[in-house]
Amino acid sequence: MIGISSTFDGGHIDIVDAKDPDDIRLALADDNASDFKQWFYFRLTGARDRDCTIRIVNAEDANTSRDLVGMPAPWADYQAVASYDRETWLRVPTVLEGDALTIRLTPKRDSVYVAAFAPYPLERQYRFTAKALRSPRASLTVLGQSVEGRDIDMLQFGSPGPNKRACWITTRQHPNETMGPFCVEGIVDRLIDPDDPLARALLDRAVFYVAPNLNPDGSIRGNTRTNAAGINLNRVWSDPSMETSPEIHLVRDAMHETGLDWSLDIHGWNGTHNFLGGPLGLPSLTDKQTALWRRYEAALAQANPDFEVGWPYPGGGPGPGEADLSMSWNYLGEAFDAVALLYELLFKDTAKTPDPLHGWSPARSHRFGLSTLDALYAIIDDLR
Repeated sequence: MIGISSTFDGGHIDIVDAKDPDDIRLALADDNASDFKQWFYFRLTGARDRDCTIRIVNAEDANTSRDLVGMPAPWADYQAVASYDRETWLRVPTVLEGDALTIRLTPKRDSVYVAAFAPYPLERQYRFTAKALRSPRASLTVLGQSVEGRDIDMLQFGSPGPNKRACWITTRQHPNETMGPFCVEGIVDRLIDPDDPLARALLDRAVFYVAPNLNPDGSIRGNTRTNAAGINLNRVWSDPSMETSPEIHLVRDAMHETGLDWSLDIHGWNGTHNFLGGPLGLPSLTDKQTALWRRYEAALAQANPDFEVGWPYPGGGPGPGEADLSMSWNYLGEAFDAVALLYELLFKDTAKTPDPLHGWSPARSHRFGLSTLDALYAIIDDLR
């Protein structure tokens, strides 16, 4: 008997009809307190060696980018991922037919998981945190709790000192953008490697603060864009609330306590190139901020061919002084006169360096994190 389920960490889908393996009909589900939708993650059982056609009938209602212009369509050049063990995720044939996203697969086992991108469960975050804390370079502060009472963790690497820069890394404001924490794993794995000379050099010059999940409630619920209160956390940085967006209120307070010279906020998007956003349109934008951003992106391209220099901000970007300061990297760049950066990693694959089997993947996100420290090293001495 065919079964579809999603009542697990990060699972999310509505079932329309799942009786016939050749015509399984599902629907994208709204976030718990808003109508954002794009993420899906479900388990298919009872279909071993059967040709299955799964149609997500309302795929064209995906709306993560409704408040931004010039963003790519979510399902063009897209393939879903599937896994038997939830460790190895492979791309499966996927095509948009009318309003429906059609996924075809023939499972070789009694249970297979299908998702929009490789999921990152909270249990993995807890194991990753425990691994990091085995390093003498690492410590943990719980900044406070989310709307539903989950801890907002901050990992610290190194200790503050005279002339040391404060470097902040955040991710998963939008819970479906799971490529972010995989990238953070790469950054942290390198920071705690005692045999990595570049990591040692960076820690001589800087202290790193890492918030690996700013939306744990949305993550476990399988939300696409919002926290448990229905708030898009990357639109409240200029005025966060302890009632509805405590996650941002807490981390922003911590940043003002530590200071901030460089920051990186890691997201995911529907393009086919990894995107680096810099200090565009800040009211008090300086030539130094712009020059350091350009040096950083050149160093990142040198370190990792999965990144290309020269892609413009989608939709053209803000004009002079018109940056939206409710968004994290804009707020931080303006508030701290800092080099505040944004990554948009991929749900799909790179157009220039494709991998037909895996597409953009957890492993490639991890390597992007490793390369991040090469790029930061190129500018670290000039951040002050």
